[in-house]
Amino acid sequence: MKIADLNYRVLHVSAKTNWSFVQLRTDDGLTGWGECSLNGWEPLQREYANSWWPSLIGAEIGDVAAAGALCTIHQHSPGGLIAHSVRSATEQALLDALAQAREVPLWTLLGPASRSEVEVYANINRATQPRTPEGFAASARLAVAQGYAAVKLAPFDGVLPANAESADGARLIAAAHQRVRAVREALGPAIRVMVDCHWRLTPRTALDTLEALREVGLHWLECPLSERGSQHDEILALRRVANAQDVRLAGAEKETEVEGFRPYLERGLYDTIMPDVKYCGGIAALVRIAQVAKRHGVQTAPHNPTGPICNFASVHACMVGAGCDFLEQQVGESDLFVEAVDGRYPVFAGGHFQQPQQVGMGAALDMKILDAHPFAAVRDGLDPSLG
Repeated sequence: MKIADLNYRVLHVSAKTNWSFVQLRTDDGLTGWGECSLNGWEPLQREYANSWWPSLIGAEIGDVAAAGALCTIHQHSPGGLIAHSVRSATEQALLDALAQAREVPLWTLLGPASRSEVEVYANINRATQPRTPEGFAASARLAVAQGYAAVKLAPFDGVLPANAESADGARLIAAAHQRVRAVREALGPAIRVMVDCHWRLTPRTALDTLEALREVGLHWLECPLSERGSQHDEILALRRVANAQDVRLAGAEKETEVEGFRPYLERGLYDTIMPDVKYCGGIAALVRIAQVAKRHGVQTAPHNPTGPICNFASVHACMVGAGCDFLEQQVGESDLFVEAVDGRYPVFAGGHFQQPQQVGMGAALDMKILDAHPFAAVRDGLDPSLG
């Protein structure tokens, strides 16, 4: 199987969201898909793809290792997540095509199954309007009615480390806490509630947040602090405080390959790591990362808040990845999540995605939908702290 063509596609989802994809064609007529959504950075992704992809045309792909070798992540590349995302999505598309060629579900290429289903939690953040306590509570109730037993929100609108300890920051943080309390009140004690901070807090305000939300009984606090090395001591100290309250600490969603996650695992910074199949090097890389995390006693819960191809790719990785037993899914942002893949959806039952049985990835983008929703600039997406 040889690579015949590669194309970069963007689906404009809403005024605040684009999803971006890699479309790969082989010399024997197969089409593979990958997702590289990096909201707001699409023009630079396209430029990088167009500069790198010509070197891949004609390359022969016989197995998973060959696909990974073509798409190797370079940890210190000046291209950063722009390059990492395009390479990760290209690997997904290659594995999709390879699985189609062998007429097997994609996950079977990666090794024996670790599970037959994976629990899914609902990310309600991007769907919630208005962003009031009542708005978040309504989104949470809807997710639970759809079968999810855990929900996540990102309530810290407007907070950044630069203002978190100011009077304005205190007001914004208090509003965030009210949103979280409203969700817990709406759901009762049985549903797990997670809070994503998007690196917006300082060590002091993160500690204050844990104390202020003690009665909520969070399942985890995610990405509370900057993950630069200078903050690792503070993250470790925060984990100890969180664990004393029976709260997990989660993070590391933008790291790549095993080496990118190793400092978090070896120092014990997080209870749960969150590799993203769009950034970490692809599907096989996510499985490798999960295996190393398992050896360190750390859960892997893939970061998966974007489009439908990422969702399918993440499910395949979870079927094989050791300890990869909890998966995010964005819920309610747009009907395009299902429409764009011709109504295809992993089988969902009892709050779990079931093991895929379709050949390949199991989904392909509908070109008519892509053409009907072409790229449009999403300026707010340029700030990664906005989630």
